[in-house]
Amino acid sequence: MSRVITIVGSSVRAAAFSAVRAGFSIHAADLFADLDLRRASAAIAVADYPPGLETALVGPHQGGWIYTGGLENYPSLVDSWAGIRPLWGNAGEALRRVRRPNLVAAALVDAELNAPHVEFDSRLISRDGRWLIKGLRSSGGAQVGVWNEHSPDPSPAADYYFQQLVAGCPCSAVYVAAGGAAVMLGATRQLIGERWTGASGLRYCGSVGPLDLPESIERNFARIGAVLAERFNLAGLFGVDAIVNQRGVWPVEVNPRYTASIEVLERASGFHAIDLHVTACKEGDLPAARRWPRSAVGGKAILFADSRVHISAAIADLFEHELAAVWPAVADIPAPGTIIEPGWPILTVFATGGTERETLDRLKQRAQEVRQQIASGS
Repeated sequence: MSRVITIVGSSVRAAAFSAVRAGFSIHAADLFADLDLRRASAAIAVADYPPGLETALVGPHQGGWIYTGGLENYPSLVDSWAGIRPLWGNAGEALRRVRRPNLVAAALVDAELNAPHVEFDSRLISRDGRWLIKGLRSSGGAQVGVWNEHSPDPSPAADYYFQQLVAGCPCSAVYVAAGGAAVMLGATRQLIGERWTGASGLRYCGSVGPLDLPESIERNFARIGAVLAERFNLAGLFGVDAIVNQRGVWPVEVNPRYTASIEVLERASGFHAIDLHVTACKEGDLPAARRWPRSAVGGKAILFADSRVHISAAIADLFEHELAAVWPAVADIPAPGTIIEPGWPILTVFATGGTERETLDRLKQRAQEVRQQIASGS
């Protein structure tokens, strides 16, 4: 008898594919219900996000549920839905604490780790480009900008904060936690605002990895994960976005759930992240291995629309062969009839190579080819 899991969030395809590879049967709900997600699971699209996701949790199907990106910002909903079926992940109490940047910064500083300064009052900082303004409910960098003389004044009712801008390489580390301890699964380089993807500003648009980190940086990342798991009682998968520079690792955000970079690590290293997540949450067990073998460097890039895109049947047919692939080259394939507005994601492309540079070059080439296919299909 197969194991059953329900997955909900703004976009759940990556987590659903991970679960399928680990032998789970899937029920899913997100904003898109793309063709490949529908092929892999019993999936529905919801217009009333996030309350409408509850539809997927109600019913006779078995198993627990997990959430992906966005829902960490709705701890009350998470707690409410945990009464419908078992939650495998972080409940509201942990979310309310770990999503407060001042609490995270204080925990890191107490442990003698780096942390950017955090402020909530714009009157206490200057508009000189040395600070970021970030939405407390931001996801994927969509509500992040540089605070300078050109920045509009935020609404008094807005949920935002200011974080010291740190220069360096944007990276993301992934962990699995249980019982106040954490095991690091790997780290990736983040692609931020890359114009060839159609992204702008500080928006997340992909990942490349796993990174071959210097030993001191890897120890730094491992220590960060251990401190966060203990201080915030985290359970299962979580990610830490950070800036890496000559002074070490500077965590800028904690994502207490399955993260976008995980499938890149899975593809390159061969572990089943959802299996590790469920085992940690249900049994309290963590993997013994702290170093996963790397067969290649993997990469993903999210392509964003620079103009309105209508997904025709001809465009969907171009990627029909990808729907049944265990490791597709193209994913998040929209259904025919979908209208994608400028700035919204179209789909995701993947590539592998022997080095970061080779993988990135192949990603760019695949992105260009897919855009040409979409244009011709239109």
